[in-house]
Amino acid sequence: MTQQNDMDEALKRLEDDYVRAVKENDSTNVKDFIEQFLYDSWEYNDQNIEMIKTVLGRYSSGRIPQRTFRSSFNYMTEELQEKLRQLDHDKVYPVLHSKDGASMLVAFVDGLVLQYYIGAYDVDDLREMTPYLKRVILQMLKTEV
Repeated sequence: MTQQNDMDEALKRLEDDYVRAVKENDSTNVKDFIEQFLYDSWEYNDQNIEMIKTVLGRYSSGRIPQRTFRSSFNYMTEELQEKLRQLDHDKVYPVLHSKDGASMLVAFVDGLVLQYYIGAYDVDDLREMTPYLKRVILQMLKTEV
């Protein structure tokens, strides 16, 4: 958990929600985890778009310091990476065992979330695309490091 004295309340809520979703994803393998992670991402972002916009606005205006935002992001991706490593016992997905594995996954998902925000996709589009996106992500995670 981030231990910043200047932690923004909304950022802390996003962080807590994210870590809880990762920990409560009871999938027993990487494939199922990724699928649930995607569906959860679309749903959460759709339901919490205003809070996310608020946090990003506070960050871009300097009211949330970069070190605080970065620390929160790093904590969230570390929790994700740890969970995924635990699920990949046979090391089928080398990217998950690299230093930046979870960050790459988050970059992919967040890129789609950004496209949702700008109206390129709606939540139904993302839900419909999820089986394909899962296959793309799983293939990416198999890349040799």
